[in-house]
Amino acid sequence: MKFTQYNTFLAASVLTLCSFTSLNAVAADAPDLFKRCAQDSLNPAQARGRDLWAKTCKYISQRDYDYLLYDDDGKLRARPKYPSFFKPNDFSQWFRAPIVSGSSCSVGIYTHVVNCVSSCYTPDQKLLFAEGEFTIFDAVSQKIQRIVTLSDAAELNNLAYTVKDVEAYSESITDIVHDIRVLNMASGGQLKVTENHPLLVSTGHMKTADNISVGESLIYQDGNYDVITSIDDIDFYGKVYNVQPDASDASLNGQIVVAQGYLSGSMYYQNEGADLTNRLLLRSNIPDSLL
Repeated sequence: MKFTQYNTFLAASVLTLCSFTSLNAVAADAPDLFKRCAQDSLNPAQARGRDLWAKTCKYISQRDYDYLLYDDDGKLRARPKYPSFFKPNDFSQWFRAPIVSGSSCSVGIYTHVVNCVSSCYTPDQKLLFAEGEFTIFDAVSQKIQRIVTLSDAAELNNLAYTVKDVEAYSESITDIVHDIRVLNMASGGQLKVTENHPLLVSTGHMKTADNISVGESLIYQDGNYDVITSIDDIDFYGKVYNVQPDASDASLNGQIVVAQGYLSGSMYYQNEGADLTNRLLLRSNIPDSLL
């Protein structure tokens, strides 16, 4: 049996949050709105059961199992990650695999597996599209097709932009409570994102919101740095949204968008590019000796 795993992740929760996978899903006329994993939403206990079943049935290795259940410090994840199965060449057809070890290992024709991750904006957050700024809610509703991203020529001290097609939008499956970080800036600006949403900081590193601290700076779209003066952790009830520009050119800069005026990672950096968080992505062309 052919078995394929894609390196993307879904954080388990009582209800599935905003989750997606690109997997060559560019629409012909307009961006697709993905509501992935809706048929396979698991709470943490069920996710742990799925992981044990998948390991027992040899769909994942011991190393995969440890990663899905434990964080880098060896602590049990509050929201474990888990595999979900779908039909080859038809990502809309899903199979709800067992959540109890000892259940049948058969997955039938659903031999491909994907694990997604969720991270998003609240609906009032504005992103920069070719036609101008739109709230992410309006962009999803209107299926706006062209978004502004960093260009491959952009450097930390010399930002440059291009316009790309939108490959996908994502939306929460349902209204639920989300953990949101509100970043309040020295300029009076504000950005509201889920905890694991990727943002570009002034050092050129991509960091998730939960790893960003007061005193660090975000990069404004004009290249200036804006210091974070306070961070509020709040609960938000409703749906959250995200977007991914066309990733067919494999451009990392092309997955950096402008949200509320600040450089922000797209959905790519929670999925295919998840390993790039906490790495230096945008460099300066100024020699170190002059800094």
